Amino acid sequence: MSNLQTAEGWESPLKLFENFLMNWVVRYGDETPPEVARLVESMKYSLTNGGKRFRPLLALFTAEALGKSQVSVLPFACAVELIHTYSLVHDDLPSMDNDDMRRGQPTNHKVFGESTAILAGDNLLTEAFGLVANHYTDTPKLALEVISDMSVAAGGMGMVGGQMIDLSRGDSPITVAEITKLHQLKTGALIGLSVVGAAKLLKASPDEIIQLRRYAEELGVAFQIADDIEDAREGKIENFNFVHLLGAEQTIAKLKEVSQAAEDALHGLSNPKGLLALIRFNHDRALLN
Repeated sequence: MSNLQTAEGWESPLKLFENFLMNWVVRYGDETPPEVARLVESMKYSLTNGGKRFRPLLALFTAEALGKSQVSVLPFACAVELIHTYSLVHDDLPSMDNDDMRRGQPTNHKVFGESTAILAGDNLLTEAFGLVANHYTDTPKLALEVISDMSVAAGGMGMVGGQMIDLSRGDSPITVAEITKLHQLKTGALIGLSVVGAAKLLKASPDEIIQLRRYAEELGVAFQIADDIEDAREGKIENFNFVHLLGAEQTIAKLKEVSQAAEDALHGLSNPKGLLALIRFNHDRALLN
């Protein structure tokens, strides 16, 4: 798989983010009672288990695209990664997807037990809201709006809703429109939050937010298509997979179509280099491996 950790020009923002995240983890561990040390270790285990950091980079590169400092969105980028990590911990649980491995390592509940994994996920989600509330006190109205957006993206109108649809469908047939809607909730909601939330905190104009929202919507579809192509390559074709529904050729054509639409949405922004590079990364991980 293509690796964001080694992508040219991304070392600095990744290091910036990793330093902020690890400082937050250490500080959080210092501030919590010793009786919950295992909970903190469980959180840290999944936060540092080799993720691509795609969503935090979206937030940082949104700042770059608007000509603003990436440092100002670090707390928000960290909050987004906490939400993403919580969702992975809970998705892996026996009552959900029942996965034993993630990113080549045992899943959280296999290491720390199911009860601790549930609590770790709960706490990751909870602390994400605190990060935004505590770090953007100079713009309380914007912070409140973004916190509301976070609840929508993470809740029943976003990730949780998508997971519920996924679990409840069983093996019943699904259309392209239905699978697109499913993934817009499960995957696209948090990608959209990563971009639009950062833009709002940076006081982007209404027109810029419209552009960036369109970019995120198209990229969210492209991201899931790339995941499906990678799964198909590894022999993991399920019903809720674009390759299963469309075939390889049409799926690749769809990936190129939505990737181009995401690129087109960025025209006129100050410096969209990083956001454009994320489109290319996503395209290449699906087609060049």
